[in-house]
Amino acid sequence: MLLLFALLAAAPVPPANAMPLTGDEQIRKVCAALGEQGGEPAPGVAESPATQALSRIYQLRVPSRGFAFGRYHEEEQELELDGSRPLRALDGALTLDLAGADDVTFRASPAQMKEWTTAKREGGLLLTVYFRASGDRCAGSPAARIFRMEGTPVWFQLEGSSGVLAATDEEGLPVDRPGALRTFRVNKVLLDTDTPRPDVGKERLVGAQGALDRCAQAARRRGSLVVGFSVQDGRVHNPQVIMDAARDEDTARCVTQALSGAALASADHASRGTASLALQ
Repeated sequence: MLLLFALLAAAPVPPANAMPLTGDEQIRKVCAALGEQGGEPAPGVAESPATQALSRIYQLRVPSRGFAFGRYHEEEQELELDGSRPLRALDGALTLDLAGADDVTFRASPAQMKEWTTAKREGGLLLTVYFRASGDRCAGSPAARIFRMEGTPVWFQLEGSSGVLAATDEEGLPVDRPGALRTFRVNKVLLDTDTPRPDVGKERLVGAQGALDRCAQAARRRGSLVVGFSVQDGRVHNPQVIMDAARDEDTARCVTQALSGAALASADHASRGTASLALQ
């Protein structure tokens, strides 16, 4: 129970101090502040308007017609956000260009992908974006109340009629909901004495499965890892992560600890090996 509470407390969440952007007059004021790069702070205020505007985190709700999905990767069960087009919100008053939008992916099963695509087509899907403004000023026309802003993302989440459907972190990588059950699947354990096959040796690390699953429960996101190791007396020694598609150093460290000393079946004459793992 204590482990579960620790996992929930450590789970990433959207920023609680974000400022919602809800109208074109508010956007006009933010853009005006961004343009005051040389402005002096007001009496009693430590920061200039531009510094304040750049330091804040903003929240923007983008309607279905203001964003698009990209490719769906069925094997990884990930749905891309189409980063080739900017986000549009507030009835066209704001166009938002976000750095790294090409890298944003949401965790989605094939059934969820179809459901979300239908909901988006019917106007029932929202993309909520948390970001920091970047750049010296906004483009556009204050007189026409049309603005274009640049930003650096902090958090993305898809929302439907039932609430939050999926989320990604500041790097655009999928984030699982707190408490989601995850496990490490051992795809292959290949020793230097083996004949390569797609599923060779996948049962060799059964004894380490419990420790690997504890690593999975504490992981920030899913992905695959490849671990290289030496073999001594039929056990794993000096494991090192040589490929980390999840880009999660804490999980990689946990996996190496879980595998260190683990027993290996049919490894009496091997000297080196690799293990391919997938966090599901």
